[in-house]
Formats: sequence, C-alpha cells, structure tokens
Amino acid sequence: MSQLRNHLRTLTALIAALAILACAVPAAVFAASGQDTSEMETVSSYPYTTVTKVKVNLRASRSTRSTLVKKIPAGAEITVKAVKGSWAEVTYQKYSGYVMTDYIILKKVGKVKVTPTPVPTLSPEEDAGGYQILQKGDQGSRVTALQEALIELGFLKSKADGKYGSGTEKAVIAFQQMNDYPATGIMDANIQAFLYSGQVKNAKGEKTNIKTLSPVEGVSMKKGNTGAQVTELQKRLIELGYLKGSASGTYDADTIAAVRSFQKKNGLTGSGTADSATQKLLYSDEALDASTTPTPKPTATPKPTATPTPTVAVPEKSLRSGATGEDVKTLQRRLKELKYYTGLVNGKMDADTVKALKKFQTAHGLEADGVAGKATYAILFSEAALKKGTTPTPIPSETPAPEETATPEPAWPTLRKDDSGNNVAQLQEALIELGYLSGKADGNYGTATMNAVKAFQKANGLTVDGTAGKETQKILFSGNAKAAAKATATPAPKATEAPKSGGTLRVGSTGSDVKTVQNQLIQLGYLSGKADGIFGRQTANAVKAFQKASNLAADGLVGEKTISKLQNAASSSSSSSTPAEATTKVATSVKPSASRVQYANWYEKVKSVAKKYPYATVYDFSTGISWQVHIFSVGAHADYEPVTANDTAKLEKAFGGNTWNPKAVWVVFSDGSVYIGSTHSMPHEVQHTRDNNFAGHSCLHFPRTQEQVTAIGPYATKHQEIIDAGWNTTQKLK
Repeated sequence: MSQLRNHLRTLTALIAALAILACAVPAAVFAASGQDTSEMETVSSYPYTTVTKVKVNLRASRSTRSTLVKKIPAGAEITVKAVKGSWAEVTYQKYSGYVMTDYIILKKVGKVKVTPTPVPTLSPEEDAGGYQILQKGDQGSRVTALQEALIELGFLKSKADGKYGSGTEKAVIAFQQMNDYPATGIMDANIQAFLYSGQVKNAKGEKTNIKTLSPVEGVSMKKGNTGAQVTELQKRLIELGYLKGSASGTYDADTIAAVRSFQKKNGLTGSGTADSATQKLLYSDEALDASTTPTPKPTATPKPTATPTPTVAVPEKSLRSGATGEDVKTLQRRLKELKYYTGLVNGKMDADTVKALKKFQTAHGLEADGVAGKATYAILFSEAALKKGTTPTPIPSETPAPEETATPEPAWPTLRKDDSGNNVAQLQEALIELGYLSGKADGNYGTATMNAVKAFQKANGLTVDGTAGKETQKILFSGNAKAAAKATATPAPKATEAPKSGGTLRVGSTGSDVKTVQNQLIQLGYLSGKADGIFGRQTANAVKAFQKASNLAADGLVGEKTISKLQNAASSSSSSSTPAEATTKVATSVKPSASRVQYANWYEKVKSVAKKYPYATVYDFSTGISWQVHIFSVGAHADYEPVTANDTAKLEKAFGGNTWNPKAVWVVFSDGSVYIGSTHSMPHEVQHTRDNNFAGHSCLHFPRTQEQVTAIGPYATKHQEIIDAGWNTTQKLK
C-alpha cells in the first residue's frame, strides 16, 4: 500500500512538471518539423535580428555533440546569418556558432511587400525647394521678409531694410540657438521653411506661428498675414478703387472684403484669399478697376497647329543619364508623343531615353549630347517640335550679314513684379540711367520698377505690361533705347560697349571684353565651357563666385575693381602653370594630414557632427583637390551642395566630369575633425543653391556596418566598399 502511495506521488509530480513545461515552452518546440511559415515575419535578406524563445545552447558546429560555446538565455537578442536544415548560424554578443531553429523565432527570407509612404503635399512656404540660402552681404525682398519675421519674434530690434548686415546675422544666430539649430548665422533653405511654416520659438522661448508672409512664389495671403507683400497688394487694391484708406501691411477684414470684391468683378471665385491666380491678375494690365463693367470676350477660333504644345509643366532642371523622377516621366511622354521614344514611361533616364533624346536634338539642329536642358526644352515643349520623320517647311530668308551671325543672342531672363536679385538691379540701373526710375537700384521689382518698365515700354513702342521680357530688355540694353522725356541726354547702355574708366559689364553685355573676362574665369576654375563673348546668367554666377572669394561685393557686375582683381589672379595663375595647364587649373585649399583621419560609423558619430557643423570641406586625396560644401539633409547619408560655382568646378575637376561612380574622400568639418567617406559628382533631384552651376545635389556616405548597408541596398554597399578601400590607402599615407 505504501509502495502504491509512493507511485501515485511520483506520477502526480511528473504530471505537474509536464504541465509547467507545457506552459513554459511554446508549442512550436514540440512540433515535429520547424515553424508555421504562414505566421513568420518576412525580411529581405540575411543577416537579421531576432530573439530566443527559451534558454538555448550555442554550439561550435551543427551538432548537439559539438563543443558548447555559450548558453544563451531566453528572450536574448541574436543575429541570424544563415539557416540550414534544423540549425541556424548566429552571433550573440561576441560569440558565434549554431543553435537549433526550434528554440528561436525564425523569420522568412524573401521579397518584402513594401507599402509606399504617401508623399505629403507641401504648401509653397513648407517646401524647402523654393528658398535660397541667405547670408551676410545678401539683400533684397527675401532678406526683408526674414528681417520682418525676426522682428516679429523679438530677435531683431532694428528696421527691415532688406540688407543682411551684422545686426541681422546676430539676430539669426539668436534664432538658431533658441530653436536648436547650428548657430552659423546663415539661413539655409530648411531653416527658412521651418521659420515660415512651423511652430518656432520666439525670443522668450514660446512656440508660435509667425504672421510674416513667406517670400516664395505662390504663397496665398490670408487673414492676419503681415509684411511688404501685403502692403504692395493693398496699394494695388487702393489704386484700383477696391480698398479705401492707406496700406497698413496687415491682411485684415477690410483687405479680405476688397480682395473678394476684386475677385467677383474679375470673374474669380470670391474667397477673399489672395492666392497666386488672384495676385497674377491683380498686378496685370487686364485687372478691372472697381468702376469698370466687365464685357464678355469673344471666343477666338483656334489656329490649327502641326504639333500641339503640351499643357504639362516644363521641367526646370537639366536631365541627364541616370536621372530619375517625375521630370523624366514628363520628358519620356513628350518624346513618345513625338514618336522618338517607344519604351516605358518609367521615370528613369536610361540608355533608350538618352538615345531618343539625341535623335530629337539632331532632328532640330541642337547639340546631340543626350542632356535635356533649357535649349532642348524650349523646342521640345513648343509648337515648333517636329514629329519623328517630318521635316520643317523651309522659310526663305536673306543671307545674314557676317556681323549678324558672329555672336548668338544672349538668354534674357523674364523679370516681373516681386522678383529680386542682381538681374533686377541691373534692369533698374538702366532705367535710372534713361530717366524712367529715380532712387537707387535695390534689386527689388516693386510697383515703382513696374511703372518705370511700363513707361519705358510705352515710349519705345513695346507691349505695355510692366514685365521685362526678352524684347523689353533687348531694347533697354541696346544703343537704340529712347530716354524718358524728362531725362537729360545720357546715352543708353550699349551692349557691345567696351569697359572704360567707370564702365561696367553686366548681363546682356557682349563683345571681346566679355570674352576676355570669361577666359580669365575659365582659367581660374570659376566658369566651365568656352568663352562666347555673351554675358549671360552663368557668367554672372561665375563673377559672383570670384567676387566672394576675392572679398569684393558679390553683385555679378564687372567694374574696375573686379577687372583688376581678375587680371592679377589670372596673371598669377598663368605664371605658375604651363600653357596647357592654364585653362584647366583648379586650385586646392585644404590638405589635411592622413594621421587625423578617423574611421567612424555614420549613425553612431558622424551624423551628429554633420548636423552641428553643416559647412565642411571635401578633400580628394587621390588628386589633391578640395571643395567647400553645405550639408542640408542627413538621413541614411548626407545630402550636400557645392557652396559656389568655383567649388563645383573643383568637384567636377576631381571626378573628370559628372559621374555616379563614387570615390573615397576625407571630409573636414568646421570643428577640425576629419572622417573617411565617399561621394560622387552627379547632380540630381533637390536643389537649393541656384548660383553654383550645380543643378541639384550630391551625396556623402560614411562607414556603416554590413547589416546597415545590406538593409539599404547595393548602392550603399558600393560606397562602403569604396570607403574601406580608401581607408586602406589612408593607412599607407600616414
């Protein structure tokens, strides 16, 4: 009987132990063959991280009899490198070996179904792409708006004069410090987008939305907005009889009512919000005043055209081999419509797309370089575009005189109200010289400038619209421009006039003097291409870059001081170079010691340094060339732009042009730290800096773990291989 009781006790204990074990160990442990794959998480590739289900033995090989390396506790994180049969090759802490798959949570390796993240629709003030970098020495309407915002937030005590001086720089630094940005005194595009659209901290540390209106194009004016743009709008409404009193600079209830009245009178929806369409009509000659009775316009019979002009938005940036995105799709659709392209509209600038583009360029007498730029767009998206296989009808014309074909006509940028910059300043200088405008050339296309343009157009038999387009500027900068009746006999600025004492070369100037300046800029590395004797926007950008580097006023105008500096710099460059080197030499400015270079993980160290010090120097130790960059975004890598046109010239010189092929470089941050990295020279996608001759941005990659680069993809893997090879070379240079 006692033996029976003992057996019962033993059986009861055994049942209890089994029950405990059943609760502690997942059912999958008892499965005869692995786990239910239908419930597994899917990953794209090995290695991946997971956890142990229970305490498990880490073995030296795929056998329960092999050496025990380590006992891994339940719930521990491990990395699975591969799975074969019932064993998984794993790492745990500093240990490596094999565990049985029944005791870990496995993941299914295969194609991951990725749900694309919806791209948010940004308003103009939220989109950083609409802003330009502002820094000390800049001036214009964008600076005025920045100053008004800083005044509103309590960081600036002086008036908004549109000049980025020391006071504005100090106010910017205070704003940056309060809002946890690097205190550089420079307002890059991202900070400006945050300023005008986010909840920023004012001088008291309080979060607020500013009322000052963003200066970018397309911003709607709403109740409560303030700033110079509101003032101009109110003045125009007063002029047309919709608003009484004076311009207050605040978009109040009276302004809303006036805008609503204007919209209804002019056939727009009476919302009271001054959107881009309302503003465009308001400032045009077609705007009806408050006393005008609108009359219906007759519908004109449309003229037949051989090739309809597409109604899509024409791309603004140049597209070349390797480019991707919506602009490429637009290009492909147009080429397909014209029968040059027969492939898929996939948004990839591949070999077939480039080949089709070259055929189009050849058929239209363009340089068949396979790059879609302004000249190509001008024909491709016009009625003059020919379908493949058709030829244009020849137009009889007289043989042009030699002087008419010697120099091609410059590209005239269309200037209109609310534009700003050096082109506007040059326009104003010419209008002042001819007596149509008084005061100083401030670079801001306001109402006074618009009225001066109208007066000039009227006096010179042009269409009076207040917009300085090609025909207006062509006459304005010629020797045939008529001065205002009240003006003295001051000669009009001549496009081909040589710079004399006190004379100035500017956008629109042509001739041998311009060609001399261009050759000097090319020699010094500020300008690429050939000297054509035409002072266009690219030449102006190169001049500004040279002026900045020479501590001159960066206005893009070539006067006596700039000519003198150019001659001295070019002479110095030529004397230290052979004739063959003189036109290609690009000076270097930084040569860090190899012993200072660090190999540091991007996520663990370098990323935080790049955030704190966004201005850096990239040094190509294989050529000895360095260039300055501005890092404006940090994610899986750093996105940057060359700071000036000279920096772009150096970058392209180091790579021998534009290429996706990366090379190892040393990156010197402004705190003096130096890190190994890699970069390429192909401009793509987002662009903030408009005057650096680089149509987009480039990327900087820094060391990452194998798991990190594998998760990103082959492109990151390639950069990592280049970095590791560059690090080996760096060790040999120490």
